[in-house]
Amino acid sequence: MSVRFTFNHDIDTVAEKLFDPDFRVDRAIGLGEHSADCEMEGDEDSVSMVMNRELERELPAILAKVFNARQTMRFEESWERSGDGWQGKVNIQAEGQPIVITADYSLVPKGKGCEYTATHYCKAKIPLIGGKIEKFVLSLTDGDAEKELQYLADALA
Repeated sequence: MSVRFTFNHDIDTVAEKLFDPDFRVDRAIGLGEHSADCEMEGDEDSVSMVMNRELERELPAILAKVFNARQTMRFEESWERSGDGWQGKVNIQAEGQPIVITADYSLVPKGKGCEYTATHYCKAKIPLIGGKIEKFVLSLTDGDAEKELQYLADALA
């Protein structure tokens, strides 16, 4: 599944905010997560980040039997400059859960602004219901990504 978002700001302005660890924590809390911490390092050509977020999700009854609604998520994200833009990857692990989410990211110039694209993947190592869980997790992940990108756009406005 993919999410696309076009910003009315140039790529450097968006990247500066996107790669700000304080903004990342503020965004997580602003979107209703219980806690967040973020560490980033990098330079003008690469950025790496580790972020832990504690959140709660409403789960369908079948998933509530398998998963706790309150979870701690660990994000390991890296970005590299690529031509005029950026390419990134993330690995997301729900603590104590048999699910791994990965994604490929891009941030590229588009007109006077730029476009962010995220393509998410999920692997649930749960017999019989793994495929259904993967679809549900991907829909949540895409929805969360859209909210995070809108929060970023609002912060830049």
